Amino acid sequence: MRTFPSFHDLKPTLCRVLLAVCAALIALSVSNEARADLTITVSQVKRVSSTGGTAPTHPSGVVETNLTSEDCLDDVKVRFSLTLTGIDAQHNLEIWAGGGDCTQTTSRTGTQPTCGQVAPLYGSGAVLASTLVDVRVQDLAQQTFSATKQIQYTKADATACGLQGTSGGSTISVYFLWVGNPGTDPNGSSSSQVTLDMVGPDGPTNVTAGGGDRVAVLKWSPPNTSGSDISGYKVYCAPVDSIDASAQIDSGPADAGATDAAPVDAGSHLECADGGSIDGGVDDAGNPIDAGEIDGGCVLVPNDAGTSPPSPPPCPTPPLTNECGSTGSPTSTGVTVKGLINGVEYAFAVAGTDKSQNPGKLSTATCVAPGPVADFWWNYENAGGAAGGCALEGAPLMDGVMIGGASVFGIALLRRRRKGKRS
Repeated sequence: MRTFPSFHDLKPTLCRVLLAVCAALIALSVSNEARADLTITVSQVKRVSSTGGTAPTHPSGVVETNLTSEDCLDDVKVRFSLTLTGIDAQHNLEIWAGGGDCTQTTSRTGTQPTCGQVAPLYGSGAVLASTLVDVRVQDLAQQTFSATKQIQYTKADATACGLQGTSGGSTISVYFLWVGNPGTDPNGSSSSQVTLDMVGPDGPTNVTAGGGDRVAVLKWSPPNTSGSDISGYKVYCAPVDSIDASAQIDSGPADAGATDAAPVDAGSHLECADGGSIDGGVDDAGNPIDAGEIDGGCVLVPNDAGTSPPSPPPCPTPPLTNECGSTGSPTSTGVTVKGLINGVEYAFAVAGTDKSQNPGKLSTATCVAPGPVADFWWNYENAGGAAGGCALEGAPLMDGVMIGGASVFGIALLRRRRKGKRS
């Protein structure tokens, strides 16, 4: 007869099984509790250079988390200091940004994601309780302003700096996610906000330039755009020859043939040794002359039979690397550029700047060659006068003459009054 163990005999075995089940349930509970405790805290945000050193200094008044076009072009990084708790070996730290809530799985997956990865994955083995995460400004710009989001990190380049379409700051959130499996809901998250402001305001209009002694006086009208965020202006300049030497007018006599331009009535035109309409301090043979003899080196040359004189080239646009003047006033309508070389033709253009010092669209370029101003004090000093100190550097000719004339008139009037008192 087959016998079965009694309950008393099975009691130790059942107890061991129950204890094992309870231990498993407790472990599972602890594991779930740990997953719920995965936290990320952002404790500090600052800018660093592309190599991790000190970033270029921001313009005065621009906060650290306001990222400018200069930051983007210089490949600056944003460094986030994170404090992490509840980390485990089953999760990775992912960094996302874009136009939506990146904690939502649908924002990071699908055919039209609204968020993109802005840094490589940080594996659990490389993540400590406190860690520094660097995010490039170019990657932030790419994923914020590009219509196509990269759901797997792809390094952006400087072309991303031109993707922002309108002026003014765009505040975005950078998300830090603890993710177990790619494309799933995070088990812990945090975010920090930065502002991308990389587009300057519309440029000024009616830009003109007048030459003085080693100076140029720039004048302009503010842009017509209402609500513009202009905080000041920057002036860019460069010698015309350094921008495009091939655009200069040919010097020398007119060609014998009728090949230069479209037929016109016979006539004459002015030609100068330096190819411009002002002599620039040399005669037609290239010999130095008195710099005060404006057009002294130019001669009147008959037009080719049935042809027009060559047309002067348009004023070229100076490069943005050649800033030569600025003003921090949004209501300013002009600035004087000093330290120029007399007789050298310069190209000038002006751009408005916003509160982040981003330059906007350049104005149409205008060209001028500075030169001595033959005003009263200039003539006085060149005739042997030694008073000095009163000439208005860069003042227009008529202003100098009027001021000089007024001074002479005032001295004469004072002498006449004194003479009348003595008599």
